[in-house]
Order: sequence, then C-alpha cells, then structure tokens
Amino acid sequence: MKIVETHSIDNSGYEYDGKGSLTVDVEDDAGNSVSVDISAGEPEDAVFFRDLNGAYKISRAIKLAYEAGKRGEAFEYELIKEAV
Repeated sequence: MKIVETHSIDNSGYEYDGKGSLTVDVEDDAGNSVSVDISAGEPEDAVFFRDLNGAYKISRAIKLAYEAGKRGEAFEYELIKEAV
C-alpha cells in the first residue's frame, strides 16, 4: 500500500499565503485507489460541493488503507511539497 501526500500551498507571505491544495492518494497492491483533494480558493468557494469536496472520500481512503493493512501489505508513505 502506498500513500502519497502532496502539499501545494503558497507560503510567499503575500495575498495568497496559505491558499493552495492538499491531496492524499491511497493505493493498495491490487491497484485500488482513492484520491482526496482539499483546495483553498476564494472564501465563497470553500464549501463541501466545491473546494472541500474531497472530504467526502476520506472514509473510503481510510477503509482502503485499513483493509490493505489487514492483508499485511507493506506500508509506503511519500510527502511531496510543491513550490507555488
């Protein structure tokens, strides 16, 4: 099982500081996968049906990781911090 966490967040200290996205991709050894994406756009877009819609997939990602662990799959984790 592999989990890749990607941070693409602006930390420039200017107007867009803290905006960006966080993505967590979970894939088991059988090729089943779930991608959870949370984005920070304009404040009026920060609702569960736009920028926060990835929150609906969190339980699927947890279940996929749990089942892979029960099967004894090796755990691999990667953190990617992208410059914005």
